[in-house]
Amino acid sequence: MKTKSLIFFLLLACLALAAVDLPQLPPGYTPITVSITGYVDKPGIYTLSTSSRLSDALALSRNELMSSSPLQASLSMVEKRPWKAAADSVQTDLQALRGIRFSRGNKTEIFDLLKYFRAGDITQNPLLKDGDVIHIPAVSKTVSIQGKINSPGDYEYIAGDKLGTLLELAQGLTPGADLARVILYRYTADKRNFETRILDLRGSDPATLALPLEEGDRIMIPEDSEYRRQWKVSVTGKVTAPGEYLIGEETTLYDLLAQCGGPSQRGDLSTAIYLSQTMNESVDPEFERLKTLSMGQMTPLEYNYLRAKLRQIRGKYAVDIQKIWDSKGSEGDLKLRDGDLIYVPEKLDMVWVSGQVRNPGLLPLEKGKNWKDYVKAAGGFTNNRRAGGIRIIRASSGNWVKATDKIELKSGDIIFIPEKTDRDVWVDVKDIFLVVSQLVTIFVGVRALTM
Repeated sequence: MKTKSLIFFLLLACLALAAVDLPQLPPGYTPITVSITGYVDKPGIYTLSTSSRLSDALALSRNELMSSSPLQASLSMVEKRPWKAAADSVQTDLQALRGIRFSRGNKTEIFDLLKYFRAGDITQNPLLKDGDVIHIPAVSKTVSIQGKINSPGDYEYIAGDKLGTLLELAQGLTPGADLARVILYRYTADKRNFETRILDLRGSDPATLALPLEEGDRIMIPEDSEYRRQWKVSVTGKVTAPGEYLIGEETTLYDLLAQCGGPSQRGDLSTAIYLSQTMNESVDPEFERLKTLSMGQMTPLEYNYLRAKLRQIRGKYAVDIQKIWDSKGSEGDLKLRDGDLIYVPEKLDMVWVSGQVRNPGLLPLEKGKNWKDYVKAAGGFTNNRRAGGIRIIRASSGNWVKATDKIELKSGDIIFIPEKTDRDVWVDVKDIFLVVSQLVTIFVGVRALTM
């Protein structure tokens, strides 16, 4: 009877144990415990496996939200492996990853874990064993590297570091680095002033890469502005293939027009505009000053300058684009500059009659006609037009020229007939009387002196 009761209780115990949800360990998992101390979020004793490395322990110690089971925490953190956060910790929380003290029994070694993360040096990321003690100090000395480098920033300095070491930790130079002018800033003994040294890395000279660094050194990798230079010119309007084109030092206006296929069927090169974007967008202090003045505050020369600036396109090149295209670049061609703009308008073949005519507007351009013919075609003058003062505004330059029979009109030109200015007769009489009285006074005074 006692034997049966014992068997019964053993069966119940087996069933109870079977119902317990035990942690499912990965195949071949052997738990070990390691101690992590120093400059970490969660110093303490952690459970990992014999396949874990120093980087796994560091990742585990950085977890701020620990689960209830150390074993579950270790498994989850080892699986996630937040290596990037650990690798960049020298810029964030100042963990001295290059001077990790690793103790096993009576033996202590120093490991540079950053070399593992940045250069893949597996010897700096050892396997863990039960009872290992890991101490992570805080960074005390740094060097810096900036500019055209893949991972710029401050790096922990270790005695014996060389320029090549820092370049390796920063994961090498980026395309476009000026290797001929790498700058080393080194502080003097007073830690305030510094000396500057120019280094040439173009030939990867072993002696240069082996240059010893000192604590506080700053390395600047400048950019080579000529590397894969991208000088660009924009072509818009009525051309076969408008867009943004790359140019070289010897690219000419005709070369570019040929690249974009030349003008389309409706493109008008005779009125095309070629301008310097740099000049167009630059500030003219004198022009800005004159805009704030009234006409009475300006000299005649200043007024003429302001008027010309308002009428003309700033930065426009004085070039005959139609002539360059027709001659295939043999006449008047010029080299392009970075940022230039070319605009080819639609062929209008029209003249605009504006101002005091009966029917102002666009009229077809006809060869042989002068400005009077267009005024007549627009219905003639109104009664309010001012006698004289008729001007032709050139589409190509914006200049105002006096209308004469000899002027040949071109597409887009404007014939402007000004309006008669209203005058006050009484004001005119007063002005005339004032001038006459002043002349009489002068005459009488001169006569009195000569008598």
